[in-house]
This record gives sequence, C-alpha cells and structure tokens, in this order.
Amino acid sequence: MKKIWLIIIIVTLSASWSGSLAGQEITRTEVREWNRGKEYFVHTVEQGQTLYSLSKAYDVSVDELIFENPDASDGLAIGQLIRIPVISREKRIAEDLRNENFRYIFHIVKKGETLYGIARIYDLPPEALKNANPDWEDGLKTGQYLKVPMKSTLGNNDGKSDAQAQEPLKPKYMEHTVVPQETLYGIARNYRVSIDSLVAFNPGLSENIFPGEVIRIPPEINPNTFITHEVREKTKLKKLAERYSISVSEMKDANPDISSKLVTGETVMIPVGPPPMSLPEQTVVVMEEKPTPEEVAANDSIRCADSKPGRGKEFRVALMIPLYTEEVRDIDFSGMEGELDPGEFRPFSFIQFYEGFVMALEDLSEQGLQVKLYVYDVDDKVSKTIKVLQEPELASMDLIVGPFFSRNFKLVSNFAEMFDISIVNPLPRRTEVLNSPNVFKVKPSRDVQPDLLARFVKKYYGASNIIIVRNNNFQYAEETGAIRAALDHIMPYGVSVSNEKIYDIIETYSEADTTLPTGSLYSDINVEHRLIRTEKLERALRDSTFFTNTISEVIYANDSIHGVIHNASVARNNLIIILTENEVFAPEILTRLNDLKDTFDITVVGLPEWELFTNLETEYLLDLNVFFFSDSYIDYDDPGVIAFIDDFREHYKTQPEQYAFEGYDLAGFFLGAMMRFGSDCKTCLPYYNKKLLKTSMYFKPAYPEGYENLYWNICRYKDFRIYKLPDL
Repeated sequence: MKKIWLIIIIVTLSASWSGSLAGQEITRTEVREWNRGKEYFVHTVEQGQTLYSLSKAYDVSVDELIFENPDASDGLAIGQLIRIPVISREKRIAEDLRNENFRYIFHIVKKGETLYGIARIYDLPPEALKNANPDWEDGLKTGQYLKVPMKSTLGNNDGKSDAQAQEPLKPKYMEHTVVPQETLYGIARNYRVSIDSLVAFNPGLSENIFPGEVIRIPPEINPNTFITHEVREKTKLKKLAERYSISVSEMKDANPDISSKLVTGETVMIPVGPPPMSLPEQTVVVMEEKPTPEEVAANDSIRCADSKPGRGKEFRVALMIPLYTEEVRDIDFSGMEGELDPGEFRPFSFIQFYEGFVMALEDLSEQGLQVKLYVYDVDDKVSKTIKVLQEPELASMDLIVGPFFSRNFKLVSNFAEMFDISIVNPLPRRTEVLNSPNVFKVKPSRDVQPDLLARFVKKYYGASNIIIVRNNNFQYAEETGAIRAALDHIMPYGVSVSNEKIYDIIETYSEADTTLPTGSLYSDINVEHRLIRTEKLERALRDSTFFTNTISEVIYANDSIHGVIHNASVARNNLIIILTENEVFAPEILTRLNDLKDTFDITVVGLPEWELFTNLETEYLLDLNVFFFSDSYIDYDDPGVIAFIDDFREHYKTQPEQYAFEGYDLAGFFLGAMMRFGSDCKTCLPYYNKKLLKTSMYFKPAYPEGYENLYWNICRYKDFRIYKLPDL
C-alpha cells in the first residue's frame, strides 16, 4: 500500500447545505413568472426550509438555486422569495446530451473571470466561446455554465473542421484472397505479420479459413526478421513449427532458451524471410484519405512485447463512481436489526466496485505499481458531473474510470478527449458511449454475437438443422438478418444422413404406433419436407440421403409451436436460436419445446438476459441442452477466485458480489496494462492477455470511434451447474 495514494474528493453541489428536511414535506408553489425568456416558480420560504430541501422538492441543484438567487448563498429567511426555474439547466443539458453530435464541455464561471481568460485556459480562440454562447454580450455571471467547444469542431484555414482535414493519401490495408491449401500461419509468415495482428485487423477471424475468404492485412511492412506468436494453449514446439512450415532447428535458433513444451502466455519468435520483391497476385491494396481507425492493429505485437515504459512511473487515476453522499443524511438507521442490506440504499449500491478496485491496486502495488487514486462521487446528475470536471487536477490524469451512467459519460469523455486522457466506460452496454477515440467500452455489445454464434455452430453444430424463433414480426428483425448472414458464411450447402439412421427412425415410430399390425412399418416418413419411402431405404441401407441446409424462421405470435414442429427435423439435431429477453415468453417457449424433446433432438441457444431469469425450469434448461451468451463467468473452483473471495472477506468482512469482481478485474486489466506499456497503451491492448476473475477483455477499434471489448462467454447448463465453453 505504500505506493498507492488514495484521495477521496467529495464534490458537493453547494457549501450551503445547512439543516435537513426533518420530515417536512414542501408543497410546490403554483406561482410562476417569466423573466428574460425563462419561466420560474416563485417560492415563498417557510420555517425550516433550506436550499437543500428546496432543491429536492423542485428537482433543481443547489448550485442553480444560488445562481438564480445570489442573495440566498448565505442562507434563507422566512418569507424570502426564491426564483426556481421550471425547466432546470440539468434537464436542458440532459436533452442536449441525447444528441450524439454534442461536442462540448462546460466551464463554471468563477468570480472575476472573463471570456478571454477562460478561452486561454482551454487554448481556444475567444470567437469559439462567443459562437458557442450567444448570450456572452450580456456579461458573465458567477456560477454560469459556459459551453466550451471541442477543438475538433472548430474551423481551420481551409474552412474545414479538423475532423474533415485530410492527411496525404496512404494505404488503409491490403486485401488477401485465400487460395486452396493456404493456412493462416502461412499467410502470417508471407506478409511478415503476427496472427495476433491479423485477428486484430479482422474481427471474427479464426484459424479455419477457406478459399475465397478475404483477409485484411496491415499495410506497414515489418522490418524485423521475425514475427511473434503468443501461445494460447499448451502445445509442443514441433507442432507449432509444423504449422508455420519451418523446422524445429530454425525455431530454436530464433528462440535459444525455448523448451520443447510451450505453455500458455509464452511469446515465441517466428523467423521470416526477407521482404518479398512483390505482393502475391491475389493482393489488393486499399487506399484511404485519412488515418485508419484500426491504427491499433497496424503494429506487430513484437513492439508491445518488448515495451515496458510504465515501470517506475506514478500514474494518476480518477475513479468516478456513484456514492450519492448527499443522500446519506436522509438514511434513518434507527430501529434496524441484523446485517445492513446495501442494496436497499443508493449510497452503498456501488461500494463493492470501489472495494474490488482498491484490492486490485494493492495487488499491483506489490508488483511495482505506483498510483495516486482520486475518487469522485459522480452519479446520474449532470450538474454534479459538471462541477467535478472543474477540479484542476483532472486534466493531468493518466486514466479516468467512469462515470457509470451513459448520459454523463458523454460529458466526461469529451473532457478526456480535450486533454488526451484514456477513459473507461465500466458498465453500460450502449454503443452510444463510443463517441471519442479515447474511450474503452468494457461491456460488449450484441453486435459481435452473430459472428461468435457462427463460430460456435461451425465447431459444434455444423450438421444441425437451424431454426430461429422470435416472438413477433417487430422484435429482433435486424438481429435475425445478421445471424442469417453470419451462418450463411460458414454453413455447408447440405448434410448427408445415413439411410440406416432414417430406417431406424421409421422402425421406432412404427413400433410406437399401436394401430399398425405387429412387425409392420410405415411405408414412408416425412423428413425436412421430403417424403422418404421405406422400400427405397431398404434397398440402399449403406447409402445416405442428402438434405439441403436452410435456416428456418418462426414468428411465434403467428405460428405458435406448430411453426417449430413444421420446420424441425427428425433425422438430425435441431439447433433452435431463441431471440427474446422477455421473462414471460422465454419460459413459455422452453415449456413447449420440452414437450417435443422425445420426438426431436433439440439444442437451444438463448440470450444473455436468460442468466438473470428466475422462472426458467432447471429441468428444461438441462434436458434441452441450453446454451447462452454471457459477459461474465465466475468459476468458483478456480484458485484465483477462491483467493480473491478469502481476501475480500478478510478486508471487508462480507461476501463479494458481482460489482466486487467487476471492480477488481477492471482495475487489474487497465492498471496492469499501463504498468507494462505506459499510459498511452491503446495500441498494445490487443496483445495484452491478462487472466481475470469474471470475464476476459479483448479490445478492438470500434465504430465510430474508441475501442470496445468484443469478448463474450458461451455458457451451458449441465449437471445442475453452469459451465463455460472453451474460447472459440
């Protein structure tokens, strides 16, 4: 702990919070007036009322009350008239923040400040502030919110914005079309680029490539005589050498200290020949007029493997976490018995995230991390966030974690971009937060699930009959299209089923039909909309029948369970993908499918929300072999998880919940990366593989800006437990 400085900064909305509500309820006044184009309530102060109690009653910040009523800054008097905006600036700014093109931060005017002096603080021309704040001619008032535009929105000498200014034409990437017998390892060697870089440049790329597939290649030529390979699972040196089509002796020459058995996480140098005189004929160079957003993937992993600029440096980290400190005064602990339930009180909602975060810093400090941690109470209040951003030390941070709410995150990410600070979005899943090149979004979105689902199907259920089920015509139409496109990419044209298997099915069905004479068989059977005749099968039992692969879609509101029955196959497994997060529809469709399990071989894939449902029958989840996506998986048998739980109990005398694991993983990943690569670690994160407790992080450049974690677990129900499948 000697190398961790913990600074907790509680920024209140005013220093004038005296007194409390004391149980008094304030009735809003009906008296209103207009002044300078704004509508106000005119409230008459009564006995015991304070600025704090008025702010709660009218949902207006204390700071705004003081701004509108400067004479109230020293307290209120009985009978005093207080002007309160009908629409607070909190609500007006919140409405502005819904616009994805909102490219401002706010400066709170201090006493004596001028527009020209404020422009110098942000290195902006005064005209930029004037254009953003048309009412500047009325004079600046203490406490006024002044809009500060981002530099990227300002015009330049060419009349274009900085965002529009183009750099000289340069290669964006190369496109390589796979030819028969080619492997990903061979392509990596030919182009002198690591597989890590290829995967970073091609989301969803796996080792299983096929002729005609187009692979993007980073345009920079690697000047080294080797590339790197990071071992993902235990293997032998000989096997790795065979994959790259080189000899073991060449591998040992490039890696003198290497063992014949390779372990997970080990980095191996792969020798490559001299740069080719020309590119393969199936290569197309794609040009662009501005820097590629996938800049991270243009660097080979060797640069990051050797990089340790973070050693010995003290980092400054801001954690913006909802603590709701102003609400603590309203909690009545009297009469409470037993252990406190943190979930009942907002000030304790995220406390375990903070505790897990600090535990990770303690662990990293033992490895040499030096950090000064600033903790700010930032919740869903815009005004509170704006006030925090006035703290002078924030501009010199190496990393900002938070805020936890999407609306306020835009304000802080604009601030982080202005001062070139990396910022982590810890919990929201919405992609709207990807509005700055400095943003790292931890929670993966569903956009990457179709490609992951396709890899899952290819590996485990390539011969299955696939049925997509959704509740109605309106929900999940776009997702269904994306899934179809991803599956079409990997599914074989058709599947052959042995005639013996089909004949066995006819025998089973015939024996179960009591209306048939003993020993008689059905004359035919309908399999996937084809009539298969028994006598024909009997003449060719050693042969097989070919069925074309199709992806069926069932709209349950229209077709009911009969739509599934109509499209199901009796001859092969039916992989049923159910697109719903409705807690009523999910158990209903599982119940109906469970009724069919004796007729059809069924496997179900569900959505992440299913993990949170409490009304799904365990028996159905097991019998239907249900899989689902999850952004977290805690293996309570893992030694690291066990050690963390023990340490957390010792530290805080309570059991760690989900947020404790979230905080620990997030701090461990980002602070560990900064310690290894330095504060500007963006380009190296694709090559940073740190074992975490609850999830994994696999960051790639995102649209339109920033970086997003693409990692999802695929979990299944088995033996009355949830298991995680190996990474695909």
